[in-house]
Amino acid sequence: MMKVLATLLLLAALPVRAPAQNLPGMQDLPEAPRYIAGYLAAGGGLSVPSGGHWGDNDTGFKPSPAFSLAASKRVDEFLSWGLETSYAADYKNRGLKDLKIKMFSLTPFLKVSVPEGDRLLYGVLGAGIYQWSQPAFISGAAHYASDSGSSAGINLGGGVSWPFWWGTRAGLDLRWHHVFNMTGSNFKLDSADNINIMLVVSSSLWMNRAR
Repeated sequence: MMKVLATLLLLAALPVRAPAQNLPGMQDLPEAPRYIAGYLAAGGGLSVPSGGHWGDNDTGFKPSPAFSLAASKRVDEFLSWGLETSYAADYKNRGLKDLKIKMFSLTPFLKVSVPEGDRLLYGVLGAGIYQWSQPAFISGAAHYASDSGSSAGINLGGGVSWPFWWGTRAGLDLRWHHVFNMTGSNFKLDSADNINIMLVVSSSLWMNRAR
């Protein structure tokens, strides 16, 4: 009798396994009602002329405050594409104090993001139109008229971001901008390079799934 009781207690202590066909699989989980469709991003920082006459420390142009806005569509977890605008408000010439350049760009881009825990690393490649303008200025006794123009350009770089506030992310964006031709009636630069350093805040755009 004692042997029978001991056997029953031993059987009762063994874990009970449910039949495999009753276990829920990933395919049985309900689909999330909302998904991330894209992103909005805004940044502010500094655009620093680099190289050539444009970035010359004596006769070139000084760094300018810069701003950016971007909207993008999410393709998958890693890839997105979109459109970005950037505006550099005031490149001042180092030799001619009244000579200033403003620059606006409109560039479609591709972005690859790689999450690492809370941190998000990304790379960006963009290409589009760069519009520049130069107000009228006086140098010595000469008066120079205002001028403007546009040129193709590219930008390449990347950044890193972390969770910030109310579902947004904040981080650092470092970008090289190359404008292929900046030739006006008052100056000839051929090409111009800028290094843009910006603090960027981004937000996900959520959409409801169709029913």
